[in-house]
Amino acid sequence: MKYTAFILSAAFFLGAPMAAGLAQTPLKTVEEGEIRFLNNPIYPPMEFVDEKTGEIDGFDPDLAKAIAERLKLKPVFVKAAFSDLQSSLQTGRGDAIISGMSDTVARQDAMDMVDYIVSGPTFFTLKSNAGEIKVQTDVCGRTAAASRTGTIPRDVAKWSDENCVAAGKPAVKFEGVADSNAARLGMKQGRYDVVVQGSETLAWLVQLEPENYSIIGDPILNNDVFAIGFKKDNPELRDAVLNAVNEMIADGSYGKLLGKWNLKANAIDKATVNGVK
Repeated sequence: MKYTAFILSAAFFLGAPMAAGLAQTPLKTVEEGEIRFLNNPIYPPMEFVDEKTGEIDGFDPDLAKAIAERLKLKPVFVKAAFSDLQSSLQTGRGDAIISGMSDTVARQDAMDMVDYIVSGPTFFTLKSNAGEIKVQTDVCGRTAAASRTGTIPRDVAKWSDENCVAAGKPAVKFEGVADSNAARLGMKQGRYDVVVQGSETLAWLVQLEPENYSIIGDPILNNDVFAIGFKKDNPELRDAVLNAVNEMIADGSYGKLLGKWNLKANAIDKATVNGVK
């Protein structure tokens, strides 16, 4: 592993802008002069591959590039399956994970998480089903699909217990799949009645395919927090990114990126480390 030296002042770690002449702390990265971001680009508008350029695009890549610029490092994106992101971080394929990943207590056992945006699981269905599935409680007793990783399986079970079972209705039949693409494909093939995705993705999805999808109400919860993941033994890089994000919040550049991707409703007031308890 190579080490990238970058000048960080003591004031920077306290959340203030960098100042010359104070203590210096080197940042540790996989490759000199780079910060390598692990990413699974199948979750627009958070991350996706632009069909025209073949490049990774979206809010997460834009945020990662802005962070890298502030750290005076070259951003490099390393593609990986979502289920492989954490192992890829631990084995040194990248320096950080930025890929619409939820901050959870379980993940905090293995990584440090810098929280940077909020989300909430939302039901949607095909336009052809919209006549039968008009409101959220119409999902009771039906089959819903989503990625088996992350917080959505737990959130759907909680919502089902409180809104279906408690009202004497059959529980939602949840099926976990590899990712959101697999869930949508299964719904189009008739295997699932409903798919559950984060609120940050649905406005984009409906904009791209207005003839295909219908959103069913508001998010069932607003408790999901996305975070950038770091190895436990690299607190210097974690704190440098934390402060970069908070500087962006303070100077308005974070808000501009949210606006670009229609995500202003998902903003946070302050980035924190391991904020989910």
